[in-house]
Amino acid sequence: MTALLNLGRLAMGAWVAYGLLLIFAPGFIHRAPDPKSGAIQAVVAYLIGYLLDRALGAVRRRRRSRLAGELAPSGGDTGTGVE
Repeated sequence: MTALLNLGRLAMGAWVAYGLLLIFAPGFIHRAPDPKSGAIQAVVAYLIGYLLDRALGAVRRRRRSRLAGELAPSGGDTGTGVE
């Protein structure tokens, strides 16, 4: 799951770069200038990348809490050191 989310984030980064090329250097990719389309694509790609980043953070937090639950000592000990 983590690898798939990271791959999606990489694709969104490439899409943002493409959108910025449409805005600032359309001749580099042999296209007619289209700053409106480039701006829309860059913003949409950024938002999708942001959501993928949030999803990755949620997956990592869930994995970390699950591992912390498995490693916690059993019984009534909370590990605070206060008896």
